This record gives sequence, structure tokens and C-alpha cells, in this order.
Amino acid sequence: MTRVLIIDDEPINHQLVAHALEPLKFELHFSANGRDGVAQARTLKPDVIITDVMMPDINGYEVTRILRREPQFSSTPILVLTAQSGLQDKIKSFEAGADDHLTKPFDAAELAVRVTSLLRRVEAAKGSQQREAAKESARMIAIHSLRGGTGCSSLAVNLGVGLIGVWKKPTILLDLTMTAGQVALMLNMTLRRTWADIARFESGEVDADAIGSILSVHDSGLTIIPAPTFPAEAEEMRGEALGAAIQQLKGQYEYIVADLPHDFSAPAIQGLDAADMILMVASPDMASIRAVTAALDTYEKLGYPKEKIKFVLNAIFPHSNLSKEKIEAALGMSAIVTIPYVQDAFVDAINMGYPLVFQKPELPVSGVLEDFAFHISKDAHKKTKPENPTDAWTRVYKRYQERAKRK
Repeated sequence: MTRVLIIDDEPINHQLVAHALEPLKFELHFSANGRDGVAQARTLKPDVIITDVMMPDINGYEVTRILRREPQFSSTPILVLTAQSGLQDKIKSFEAGADDHLTKPFDAAELAVRVTSLLRRVEAAKGSQQREAAKESARMIAIHSLRGGTGCSSLAVNLGVGLIGVWKKPTILLDLTMTAGQVALMLNMTLRRTWADIARFESGEVDADAIGSILSVHDSGLTIIPAPTFPAEAEEMRGEALGAAIQQLKGQYEYIVADLPHDFSAPAIQGLDAADMILMVASPDMASIRAVTAALDTYEKLGYPKEKIKFVLNAIFPHSNLSKEKIEAALGMSAIVTIPYVQDAFVDAINMGYPLVFQKPELPVSGVLEDFAFHISKDAHKKTKPENPTDAWTRVYKRYQERAKRK
């Protein structure tokens, strides 16, 4: 039977919640304060926790934070039920690690639906995680540059959305820029759970349930794990735990795209080590090209095979004295793709929170990104026409035919 723990210092609220959940036939347990609620949770291991905010000892936000730090509660749904209805109050609930926020007075039917929805979400996540691992592990693509402002995050977001759009295969985007990640912003997604929620875990504690608790899904179908809200939260993320998480994900997804920090910190190294392909991004300016040279030297010292490293040229400004040919000659490698300059398109997309390939697939630059997503896909996928081609796959194929005709 489903166990629900209600933490609230007002007995009348215990009665109201019990009445609302009575039709669901749950096993209900009650606690009159935060400390006792945490202790009961550890003993009962409830399937759902409902907590008030204003309590005499520790408030509901702190109750949520305490529980989220413990691996056994990493994926337990927590609903904050409070009279505090302001936007900042809701934000505090989600930042503390809650899955939902409902204000008092509440409608009994709405509370029942919210709790049912949380339970269904957990079951769906478990089912997804328990499905048989793919015969071939995920192809992981790491986006890297030692210089900020080259468009790495925009590329990562559009490739992630492009891959899910073309293939409708399980695809996840990892924001590993722990101190200043922008992936959630670029997808206009609320930061409910992030890497910070499993930052204190040891590598052996990072299992499917722990990872499942920090996943979010974009409207495109792309799954993401966002970077922490505040840089200080990133300091606790152990490299070993992050590496364990990536290995878990490689058995659950077909494609992993990782947006890496602009350095060789622990998150960057973990992403680079696990990647099947490193997309080294540069803009057409000397500072960016010097950063590429430094990165290539470090990749060699780290023992990465040359065939794993691909060069992406991103024209983030309209004109440059450095031509593509000069840059390729200086680096001794050709660009796998050149992303053309498009005035305001990427800036507008960031400000509005939408990926170009999702919101404006008709733009030529969206076609370039969509075609590139296809190009770096698994060979097994590219060689066979899907049984039910997606709109994105159809667009890619049409452009391919048009190019073939022009040759």
C-alpha cells in the first residue's frame, strides 16, 4: 500500500489532508513538526511526503533539503503544502528540492490529483530506467572550448533537440558547466532539481533512482540534467560521482550531449573521458584559435585519439579577417561543420528560451544544425530509413536530395 507522510504542526490540516486522500486508500502517517517528520521519514520510507512550511522547529524548506541530501529520498516525491502563495515562496520550494507546491486553502480533489501525478511520474521514471539496456551504449558528444562566448551552449542545446527531433530516440543533455550553466535558461525550463541534489553522494550511491530524481524533460522530448542554480552548490560535486552518473546514463540513452565548462576541471575531464566525440568549438578570431591550439595540446597529453576530436567553426560575428581556410591551415584540421552568422537569431533564441531547431526549423541555420545532428548520429541509425520518419528526418532527407541534384 502507498505510504504518505504528512508533516504539519496544525492537527486540523492533518484532518483536511486525510479527507482529501481518503478516496485513494493510502496508508497515512502524521508528524507534528519538522524534526519528527525527518525521523519518521527515515523509519517509514514513505512513497510521498507532504510538508508544511511554517513549523516551530525547522521549516518545510529545511525538511526538504535534509531529506534530499540522503540517497534513500533522492527520488521520493515531496509536495510543499503551505499558506505562502507568492512566486518567491514557490521558487524556494523548488530550490529546496520539492517536486510540487500547493497553497492553502486547497481543493481536496486538486491535492489528490497532484499526489497521484507525482506517484505516476515516479513509476514512469522507474519503468524507463528499468527497461532493458540498449544493445549499443549511448553515443556521447562533448561540446568544449577553452574560451567562453563561442556558442558552445547554443550548439549543445540545438544538437540535443536536433537528435531527439530526427530520431525520437532517448536523448539527454547534460549541463556540466557547474558554476554558470545556461542550458535550462536556453530551454525556458524551471530549475527544480539539478546536479546539486546528488552532489554529496559517493560514486557507489549514484544509482538509477538517484539520477532519475534530477531529470527534467523539455517539450521537444529532450531530457536534461541542469547545472546548479548557485556556483557554491557545484563545489560539492565529486568527480567520481559524476563519472558514475555518466556511465549509468550511457546504458539508458541512445545519445548524450554534454555542454562542458571552458576549462579542464573535474566535470570537464569526466565529460571528455566518457565522450565518443569531442566537438571543439571556435569563433574566427585569434584568441579563440589560440584556445583551440591549447586544447589540442592538452587533448594529446591526455591521450585522446585524434579521430575523437572534431573542429566546429562558429561564425558568431558577421566579418573576420581570418578566413575558414586560414584557420584550418593554422590548426592542421578541417572543420566538420561551419555554423553561419545569423544576425540576432541566436541572441533572440536565448532571450526567449527556445532552440532554433525546435521553434524555427524553417531557418537555413536551423537546417545546418539539424543536418549536423544527423551527420554525427550513430551509423546504424543513418543507414536505415525509420519506419515512421519524423518531420525533422524528412527535412534532412529533402535537403540531402536537393544537394545531390545540384552536384
